[in-house]
Amino acid sequence: MATTTYKRPGIFVDETLNPIVVNEPPAGEFVAAFVGTHDFGPSKPTLIRSWAEFVSLYAGFSGGSMLPFAVHQFFSNGGRSCYVVRAVSADAKTASLVLKDRQSGTGENSGAKDVLRITATAAGTFANSLAVSVTDSGTGPGRFNLTIKAGGDTAGGAVERYTDVSLDPTDARNAVALVNAPNTGSKFITLTYLGPTTWKIDNTPAVTVDQTLAGGTNGAAAPDLSAAAQSLESTNAVLNINLPGVSDTAVLNPVIDWCERYGYAFLVVDSPQIAEGTPTEAAVSKLKELSPLVNGGTTPAPLRASSYAAVYGPWIQTADPAVAAVGATRLLPPGGALLGQFARFDVDHGPHRTPAGQDAVLRGVYSAQYRFTDAQLDELNVAGINVIRFVPNAGFCPMGGRTVKAGYPDRYIAVRRFLIHVRKLLVESTGYAVFQPNTPDLWASLTAVVTQRLTEMTQAGQLKGGSPETAFRVVCNETNNSEATVANGEVHLDIGLALMRPAEFIAIHIGQWEGGSSSSETLQ
Repeated sequence: MATTTYKRPGIFVDETLNPIVVNEPPAGEFVAAFVGTHDFGPSKPTLIRSWAEFVSLYAGFSGGSMLPFAVHQFFSNGGRSCYVVRAVSADAKTASLVLKDRQSGTGENSGAKDVLRITATAAGTFANSLAVSVTDSGTGPGRFNLTIKAGGDTAGGAVERYTDVSLDPTDARNAVALVNAPNTGSKFITLTYLGPTTWKIDNTPAVTVDQTLAGGTNGAAAPDLSAAAQSLESTNAVLNINLPGVSDTAVLNPVIDWCERYGYAFLVVDSPQIAEGTPTEAAVSKLKELSPLVNGGTTPAPLRASSYAAVYGPWIQTADPAVAAVGATRLLPPGGALLGQFARFDVDHGPHRTPAGQDAVLRGVYSAQYRFTDAQLDELNVAGINVIRFVPNAGFCPMGGRTVKAGYPDRYIAVRRFLIHVRKLLVESTGYAVFQPNTPDLWASLTAVVTQRLTEMTQAGQLKGGSPETAFRVVCNETNNSEATVANGEVHLDIGLALMRPAEFIAIHIGQWEGGSSSSETLQ
């Protein structure tokens, strides 16, 4: 609201422009998320929209990490946006830098004093290469430009600039507020004002060029990948998660537990990397160790039986994006490419569709580490391992759509992901009802809102049945909202869905018919 004092009658117009805010994905839409170790970049969940943005924030391929390869494969396979979480050691230290002000003179006020602390947003030695420059903006006393460079000098890769800012707490372009803003602020640093409560023009950082932060260390403890994955709950998003190259069940099982508690996350697990030269039979046994459907032992322990996780393997041979040599290839875990296909299928079809088969050709894949026989494929499918294999006239495709949970119907990836999608969509759609008067009018309103959402899904072909009457049912009335539940502040909706299930097995029956006698053959 304008603070101008108006002195004459008339109409007065003010303009107020808010900072550009990153648009969040629509309710119920899955977003990919990658969690892993890396030697550069933010550690909190960060949404990125292109490989170029990943390079600017995480410096691309470095340190032997699988994280950048998974992100690159994701965007190469149709992904549009993803969260990245860089896991750091608990004992890692954060780099910082203190800037002096511009005070001069004599007596107690003589000499420059500390005015601004700059702290890296994430721990690690990478922040020791962050360089900060302060220049005069030329727009008035006490105003300056702040530049952050990654790389330690003017040749640094990632650059952030905050122009015409001030440390005056009453200024609309207060540097601390702009840099520390949760959504639009810096990805690399936070600011802390160290000057006196009553700001003066002299409490402006002195001009400096490419002064680097210091004190950052990587630490000796192993990063907690499980805790890093669970930090994604702060996004409140519907997630497809992958920990690139991680097949350790001690790490993955806590993540699966969290996926179930959170209710809006699905975990795509990379199969173990098999040593070169390992016989195919031994590779099959190694992949099956992850499956709780066939491995009932504890050494090694399998994944926890859950419909919130699925395993894909074997690893895939792709063009090596980290080197410029023509024809160079690299063996990579499949999770990044698969999450790209998940994202593409969600846009083209919806979460009810299994991202598998010849419509889900993995781009840039030259081969899979193993080619299994039909008998071995039978073993792996029964174990719930979704195998990537060559499909004639298509390419290398995921040829499986099962979770690591036995039973029906949520043994299918498509069913579990669709239920996650529906849950989020209905929670977002009915949030308005909280604290509304708990009366039949509210029940009717909720019924109408939910019916509309489910009707849209039916019309989009996401539910079984050609009409709302056969595709779903919604009950929210006196039959499931008694006086006791109303007195307790509760509203109950009972929803039934006719779920779609994938066609896994195509059986073709070929028969010969000649004047009353016949013979037949069944192909699958």
